[in-house]
Amino acid sequence: MELGERLIAAGLLSESQLELADREQRRRGLPLSTVLVDLGVVSAEQISDFLAQATHSKRVSFASLKLDPSVTGLIPRSVARQLRALPVSQAAGTITVAMADPSNVIAIDTISQLTRRHVEVVTATERDILNALDRLEAEGDSIQHSIDRIIEAHTKDKESQPEPEQVLGVTGEDEAPTIHLVSQIISRAVETGASDIHFEPEERLMRIRVRIDGVLHPDVLIPKPLQPLVAARLKILADLDVSESRIPQDGRATITVGRRQVNLRVSSLPTSHGESIVIRILNPGTGLARLANLGLPPETEGRLRHVMDAPHGVVIVTGPTGSGKTTTLYAILNEISSTELSIFTLEDPVEIRMPGIRQTQIKEDVGLTFSAGLRSLLRQDPDVILVGETRDVETAQLMIRAALTGHLVFSTLHTNDAPGAIPRLLDMGVEPFLLPDSLLAVIAQRLVRRLCPKCKSPVEEPEKVFRDLEVEPPAGKALTLWKNGGCTACGDTGFKGRQGIFELMMVDGRFHDPIVRRAGAHEFGKLAREGGMASMFEDGVRVAMEGSTTIQELLRVTRMHGH
Repeated sequence: MELGERLIAAGLLSESQLELADREQRRRGLPLSTVLVDLGVVSAEQISDFLAQATHSKRVSFASLKLDPSVTGLIPRSVARQLRALPVSQAAGTITVAMADPSNVIAIDTISQLTRRHVEVVTATERDILNALDRLEAEGDSIQHSIDRIIEAHTKDKESQPEPEQVLGVTGEDEAPTIHLVSQIISRAVETGASDIHFEPEERLMRIRVRIDGVLHPDVLIPKPLQPLVAARLKILADLDVSESRIPQDGRATITVGRRQVNLRVSSLPTSHGESIVIRILNPGTGLARLANLGLPPETEGRLRHVMDAPHGVVIVTGPTGSGKTTTLYAILNEISSTELSIFTLEDPVEIRMPGIRQTQIKEDVGLTFSAGLRSLLRQDPDVILVGETRDVETAQLMIRAALTGHLVFSTLHTNDAPGAIPRLLDMGVEPFLLPDSLLAVIAQRLVRRLCPKCKSPVEEPEKVFRDLEVEPPAGKALTLWKNGGCTACGDTGFKGRQGIFELMMVDGRFHDPIVRRAGAHEFGKLAREGGMASMFEDGVRVAMEGSTTIQELLRVTRMHGH
């Protein structure tokens, strides 16, 4: 059977989707799997999983693989690109090769003849393989080497031009190495899964730090003479005014890292030692999360699914900046997206493009604000609306009215916990008598770093940890806690990736009177707990006892935000 027919038989594809993909394939002359991924019909991971099952091979992710150049170099790069295959390990006359199409017998035969070894096949996505090849080629030139090249070029310029000129833009000989250096710094940050890059000017140097899993890590140090060159390059990239360094500026940029486009938000701020520039990496190719993978406790997930099935109402996700609110909302929309529903979003910015959902980018400079967008959007016959952020009275009121007229609305708010969302909405000017009938639920969340599975170890006396940290252990449960170690897989931090801790407040009839008389968050919290809500901290203790994080990490995250 052809790939398309096999995907239909597996329920991953419909006849009409295959017809469209076949037409596109004939038009563009690309493999069917590539066309299906480009059209957003099937994800690269789904195709890879499917091919792995069909050929009884193991699927690997390059995020967890340490590539050894002596192994990857066993077949020429050009051949690896052509065959979409990359050697990942070798042992006693056998070479393990990651392939995008593990059923390609001719490619396996070619690799076997080239390497004179027996070939074992594992499956990886085409994007992963091409990204890894790009990365291997780029790594031939280190960041330190790029810095040396710029300094050399700069010194030569100084010798030929005794009059030093102020650098307003990067020109001439400096241009290419500086572009290369900035590109290397950003690419490396994206590859390591960083969310932000900080370019911090100091008296004698420029320090670069990257935020990975919510914590800043030192990266490279850049000599002071290169500071204006790097700053100018970053500003050109984000279309900012290079000659203006006295006022803060904000801009956006899109760059290509490996085979994927990455959106950046760039912010510059004048400081006493020069401009501090921070880059937020918006979509480092993480793809769409699924609700089942967010780490919600089963009972909370069941209640949330019940809310998602509601025909109308408002669901709010709250938490500080960078607490994973957007990921949760995307996971919810991904779950309810279907051919029967009309789903629209208003976002600033649109972080991940989602098939089957109409997404609108907010542009305040042309008057397309959340409130103006929401007003227009209601004329587009929507069933489900995602309002990226409730920033003002008008948006909050429109959202509540949309829910009362039969729409299911999702939005975010900045509050410390779920009960605090109700007083915040009332303070924003939402009429108290409209809120009880429209608000369905509030989810509050934080992100805690997840323990590295390779080097975590159990704590010998968990009771003592609870006692020392003055944390009340859960009653009636055997206490088990884990601690972080450090290994090459997690960069010696003991943590790899993050996961959410949640509290879900379901709003029912008991909330009506307290809302109308504008009660405080404390009273709503009491009602929520009576209704079965476990607090975010209690959820965090559950996660720690399951071995996903540490109590210390939980305290770092919750105490930082007023819990």
